[in-house]
Amino acid sequence: MANILRKTVLHDYPELCDALDEPLRRIARRSVRVWFNHDRLDQVLAETTSENLQYDLIYAIDTEGRQVSSNIYANSIDRSAYGQDLSQRPYSVITSVLSNAAYRGVFLCDIYISQLTRRPCATFMYGVNSGKATLGFIAVDFDLEYLPELQGVPWLLPEGAAVRQA
Repeated sequence: MANILRKTVLHDYPELCDALDEPLRRIARRSVRVWFNHDRLDQVLAETTSENLQYDLIYAIDTEGRQVSSNIYANSIDRSAYGQDLSQRPYSVITSVLSNAAYRGVFLCDIYISQLTRRPCATFMYGVNSGKATLGFIAVDFDLEYLPELQGVPWLLPEGAAVRQA
């Protein structure tokens, strides 16, 4: 099942990135101005509903994998997530690579099981850059059930499926 999910997401990768690139670029541009102000960053991320992204969760992390925003859901904000160390999450391996300010655009992290929803999840990240410096990343989690090609694919994975836990 994990391979089916991974292949389906990779098949749709160009279209998904195209669809997410512009909205995440706008969010990153607004975030850079308030990156070091937790409350203002939360406010910018909470305003992403105007971008019409059907995400489960949006948040910001620095280049070391520390969360610098709250968890922002469509209808709520979880302030307790601020400051948590996410450096051991599936996407942590790529933060050092993506910290190169020359990198631009949307990046898809590996598929994993969300700790929050217990469902297969994909995280798309977009770098927040100030000049040549990368401040961190906007991370957007999507339940794989909502990705176009995955509609109708069972989202419950069998016991022992090879999908990483977040």
